[in-house]
Amino acid sequence: MKIVKLDKNVVNEVVSVLKSGGLVIYPTETLYGIAADPTNPDAIKKLTTYKNRPLGKPYSIAVTDIDMASKYVELNTTAVNLYKRFLPGPLTVISKGKHKLAPGVESEDGSLGVRVPDYQLVSEIINKFGKPITATSANASYKKRPYS
Repeated sequence: MKIVKLDKNVVNEVVSVLKSGGLVIYPTETLYGIAADPTNPDAIKKLTTYKNRPLGKPYSIAVTDIDMASKYVELNTTAVNLYKRFLPGPLTVISKGKHKLAPGVESEDGSLGVRVPDYQLVSEIINKFGKPITATSANASYKKRPYS
């Protein structure tokens, strides 16, 4: 594990780790999260092992905006209204997934949770990465959430 300081190079380092299938623990507006590339099956397997997460329990993704979200989920009128009214911010919108992500990211019923973080560092990471990252807390499943 490597700990990096939040400086001007951190976004490039994080993106490099994500592109190589690695995991990154990062601060958000609500708690510490763990990022993986949700399009990379090996990264999702690594994330599931790290979190000791039961099979079938899906992950949410974080995107930059509604346009990026629309590449991964179907947006009905209700979802669009939620995005416009409450996002960016600490809200996850559940929609029907388009099955463009690694197995295990979408729920077994095909739904997918999507967030648009209101935290500049996370937005910069997603922007530079060019695709979503996982939006899950950095704790192991059923353990205390890491707020600090």
